[in-house]
Amino acid sequence: MNKYILFFSLFLFLLPACSDLDENVYDQIEADRFYTNDEQITNALAKIYAQLRSEANHQGYAGEKGWYDLNEVTTDELMIPARGASWQDGGVWMQLYKHNWTPSHNFLGGTWEWLYQSIIDCNTALEVFQSNQSSPQYIAEARVLRSFFYYLLLDGWGNVPIITNRATPLSEIAQSPRSNVFGFIEQELQESIPLLGEAKENLYGRFNKAAGYALLAKLYLNAEVYTGTPRWTDAMEACNSVEDQGYALHDDYFELFGDECPTGEVMLAIPIDQILAPKMIYEFRTLAYEHGQAYGVSSWNGACVHKNFLLKYDDKDLRKTQWIYGEPIEVNGVVVKKGNGEDLIYNPEIASLKNAGTYEGARNLKFGFQRAPYNGNSGGNDFPIFRFGDVLLMRSECQLRLGNESMAVADLNLVRKRAGLTPFSGTLTLTEILDERGRELCWEGWRRQDLIRLGRFGESHDFMSASDSHFELFPIAETTLANNPNLTQNKGY
Repeated sequence: MNKYILFFSLFLFLLPACSDLDENVYDQIEADRFYTNDEQITNALAKIYAQLRSEANHQGYAGEKGWYDLNEVTTDELMIPARGASWQDGGVWMQLYKHNWTPSHNFLGGTWEWLYQSIIDCNTALEVFQSNQSSPQYIAEARVLRSFFYYLLLDGWGNVPIITNRATPLSEIAQSPRSNVFGFIEQELQESIPLLGEAKENLYGRFNKAAGYALLAKLYLNAEVYTGTPRWTDAMEACNSVEDQGYALHDDYFELFGDECPTGEVMLAIPIDQILAPKMIYEFRTLAYEHGQAYGVSSWNGACVHKNFLLKYDDKDLRKTQWIYGEPIEVNGVVVKKGNGEDLIYNPEIASLKNAGTYEGARNLKFGFQRAPYNGNSGGNDFPIFRFGDVLLMRSECQLRLGNESMAVADLNLVRKRAGLTPFSGTLTLTEILDERGRELCWEGWRRQDLIRLGRFGESHDFMSASDSHFELFPIAETTLANNPNLTQNKGY
């Protein structure tokens, strides 16, 4: 449907470079290309948006071995234990989970480079749009998209270089203090969001005003971490601005993670298609081999969760059904069998991070299998980045911090009601809001940030001992430091 507009725009944009094998295939927006109409400008933006979904390791917002895993595997809601020889991978998964990574960890440099390549592409597009006197809406969209990439750098690394043109090599630019990066993003968003489009369906997969305000809310929600000064009122007002754009909770929680995200709740999604724009790997990565075969795919038997995270859910919570454990697995009414003929049952108890059993750990089917065929182990689920359920919980937290408990409970109860739960009773605490965010948003990429903001990131859990606060920022990769002598490593590394 609407998401395919983005796919086909990108396909058409790439086609000339791919039709002649002797031509160069450019890895960024071509600086000398003149975009003079809406279709050409949309194609240029599509090239940048496509980088949110990338098949390559360390690239993409919702890819593998990159931003997503840095923000999920480092928390209590996703682990990838070694199972015999499988998932050893030089210890990279265990290092993330146990908070003992170093600047040589191979996810870090590639993720940094992906973010800055995306920023460079935004800068190039902006220069072309501005020189052509393109519509202010397109210029604003490119600025907000660039702000999103800077926001990820701000959150992950703190003090980072700000580059707004392609003339100066990144290797010659010094870091800006984290508070300055925050100020740069804030100004870019404040100036650009009012110029964005308002459409929901026709801007599917792109920043509209509501998505811009959701990004601004995230920035303000974590302002105390980034700058030392809380901005709870500003975060709450940004959440209100999202609601003013007509967004509300979708009736069915699990429809948010299907073939196309409902635009009444989801402000920004990454369009994914198993043929045109792979790859969605989360359901493939979690299921045991026989379980995947029942769906006709080769699954990887990796990602899971320890039983302690499951204890956050009430048994009546509809969202708990995304976790598969404790009962024989059925696919299309047929019980899945292990190789020895026994019923396949996942055990939520995990004996060891270094050598877990084949069927240990609860598995997740939040991103359930969509229509076949599955091309190269890619599902067709779109990935929601910003959605109204998250906005309600952000606003609930802000209200509580500002002393408005009754209003905080009202927002919390909207989320709970959809999950089939009774209204919250008792005294609302930040711990309860953190737990609710875990139940609502698990495996959507926000857990690390939430734990840091609530002062819980370094707490011991399961197989992880308490960690030092310097792990709240990632180190700059050794190769990145070697290429730019102006950079200073984050403290503690």
